[in-house]
Amino acid sequence: MTTVCVALGAALLTPVPAGAAGSTNGDAHKNLGQADRAEWMWGVASDTKLSEMSIPGTHDTLAIHGGAAVETQEDYGDSAQTLTAQLERGIRAIDIRVRAIGGKFTVHHSAYYQKANFDDVLQKAQDFLEAHPHETIVMRLRAECAYENPGVADCTNDPKTVKPADVRNIFAGYVKDARYRNLFYTDSVTGAGRIAAPTLGQVRGKLVLGSFDNVDSDGYGIKTFNDYKEDTYNASSIPEKWNLVKANVDRAMASASPNDLFLTYSSANKAPGGGSPLYYAGGYTKVQSGVSTEVPGVNYHLMKHLNNTRDRVGIIMTDFPGWGLVNAIIDHNAPFAVEGGNRMIWTVNDNKTYVNSLNNRCMVRGPEFDSSKTGGLVTQRACQSTPPSSHQWGAEKPSYDGKGHYWIKASNGKCLTVPYNDGTPPGSGTQMFWWDCETRWFSGSQMWNIVPVKLATPTGSRPAYTFINNWTGKCLSIDPDTTTEAVGKVVQETCPK
Repeated sequence: MTTVCVALGAALLTPVPAGAAGSTNGDAHKNLGQADRAEWMWGVASDTKLSEMSIPGTHDTLAIHGGAAVETQEDYGDSAQTLTAQLERGIRAIDIRVRAIGGKFTVHHSAYYQKANFDDVLQKAQDFLEAHPHETIVMRLRAECAYENPGVADCTNDPKTVKPADVRNIFAGYVKDARYRNLFYTDSVTGAGRIAAPTLGQVRGKLVLGSFDNVDSDGYGIKTFNDYKEDTYNASSIPEKWNLVKANVDRAMASASPNDLFLTYSSANKAPGGGSPLYYAGGYTKVQSGVSTEVPGVNYHLMKHLNNTRDRVGIIMTDFPGWGLVNAIIDHNAPFAVEGGNRMIWTVNDNKTYVNSLNNRCMVRGPEFDSSKTGGLVTQRACQSTPPSSHQWGAEKPSYDGKGHYWIKASNGKCLTVPYNDGTPPGSGTQMFWWDCETRWFSGSQMWNIVPVKLATPTGSRPAYTFINNWTGKCLSIDPDTTTEAVGKVVQETCPK
């Protein structure tokens, strides 16, 4: 049965439309919305690698000062208050650019100080993760200033003699600081070598260094972090940048390797003299013959594309993201969504027992209706270490059904059946029967759609399933009023949304 259900996964588990999918250009840029996505990672299985996930991020996360040519994000306040606002609204990958000054780091975008220090970043990240320990934050860190011959737009380290080794030593001081003892995912910040992408369970509650750039070292962060990257920052037009972004996102979705981490910067900037970060992200208004037309930016095209696709897209670093784009990225984690115990979620074991995930009791072929042995009740009881045949079930595909449904068959060859009820589909709470399997016509009352889900475990997840009846559209469940009785009922119930 487990093999059958795994094989069915791709066919039966179809993308679910987002509960709040964005549809307009205004949903895609410069409108992060409400602070209601602080714990979305709770619903992702702990054994999912970061490289398998789809993670919304911000490019130049704290660039809120310096004018249109420099600013890349909505301004929620200095001292990294903007970071807190982004995290509460679903952002989990950040891009921090630092200047070395007096043995510490300040946050810059080119020559412009962003009125935040690295301590602000670490403290805000730590506060967020302590409040939401199921989450993680992935940080790309970059030494922003030129070491030699800085240009007019470049920042300058203080003192000017700072070298890459000095920047690495400053960072090491932050890592060792007692205030942040429990913040960093240690393996990513040692400088001794890049690591394989960890699982989400390994890094919940931690700040993970993805890469440390412009420090003359390849010893930090995650392997492949910069290997599958799109970062064409000087694209000539919105269509050119969008085509580059789409190509990398599509490569991520098509990749079969769970270890390859894809990184896409949807940002671009040719200001001064060309499009600003906001222009590329949000588009512009075209006026022709007195008629104004909104021309959407990269963010809108990306949001719409993601709303109509599925599978891993990697880390996407955005300028001026909107809530609709953030949601669209998060929704691509659906293949790794995890469920808690539920009356309508069942595990299937190698010994052919079907076990309810909420009360850990087995579905049982119960007593016969009469001496004809044509059918009987389906019940639930405590599972046994050596299950009797009455506790065993299997899935079998009827030859006459071409819609991907299955019989759920008891060990005596009878089928799990919703009562006929004179042809009227019965409602929630109706007890299931076992009955002769129909072979003369399509009998929807015996047809079940098997939908794989992931059930949370202390260390990760395990396969589990919901069983949806073709006739009634309701889920196989247990009667909540009989869960503590020696013999309880197996019923159908309205499926959760």
